[in-house]
Amino acid sequence: MQYRKFTVLSIAILSAAMLACSKSAAPPTSPSESVALVTHAAPDGSTLKVTVPNPVSPRDGLEVEDETPELVIDNARPRFGGDLLMSYVFEVLDLGSNVLYQSAPVESGDGRTSHEIALALESDRSFIWRAYAVHNGDRGPMSSAAEFRVFNRYGASCAHLGSDLAIVQCRRAQFGFMSEWDRVEFLRRIAYDLGRASREHAPYGVLIKDTGHSCHGYSCDIICSNTGGVHRQWDVLSDEDGDQVPGWRRLDRVAARPCEAVP
Repeated sequence: MQYRKFTVLSIAILSAAMLACSKSAAPPTSPSESVALVTHAAPDGSTLKVTVPNPVSPRDGLEVEDETPELVIDNARPRFGGDLLMSYVFEVLDLGSNVLYQSAPVESGDGRTSHEIALALESDRSFIWRAYAVHNGDRGPMSSAAEFRVFNRYGASCAHLGSDLAIVQCRRAQFGFMSEWDRVEFLRRIAYDLGRASREHAPYGVLIKDTGHSCHGYSCDIICSNTGGVHRQWDVLSDEDGDQVPGWRRLDRVAARPCEAVP
């Protein structure tokens, strides 16, 4: 009887030892995956244990001419080492924090990842953008927001200034000595700003004039408007001694040539 009890006890001890050994011998999970995934979402909703990507450009209010700018980040990294093949989602928002654009996952570059957005942004407006990493349905923490501003073909706008003369002076400061083609562009930019500023008599434009004081078919120094059938003109550039001094002087005359409005 004692021998049978001893045999049963020995078998039980041996079985428990074998079970413990089999559990301890289980292979570890691959470190490149286990260190990056979490079972519960962080307060920001992220489920991927990686660092935040860093916005490189554009940022700090940089003004860009491209209405579909390229966004560039420094890549995120797994927090506890290892390698992880990540992609990135890029978002563009207005200053009211409304998401205007969200990319599909973009394959990671070597150290940095770039993405040209597939949405033409409105010119003369500021935007913010941000990005986060994704991997197998999990997402990392959101980057900080970076701000930029979009130009259009007329360059940096002066429409926010307080007077017509201030707009003219601001635009004049963007040019050096102006050729005939430069003058036409100078006048178009002023006309654009006056329209954007909702000045009286809009729309504004350049005066078509193929004779006399002409710059390739346009007046070299006259801003015009034509609304309600009344043609108005302003002299915005003094030609005395070739000094090209900006000004704003109403000319009480009507020209036979039309005013080409600037969109």
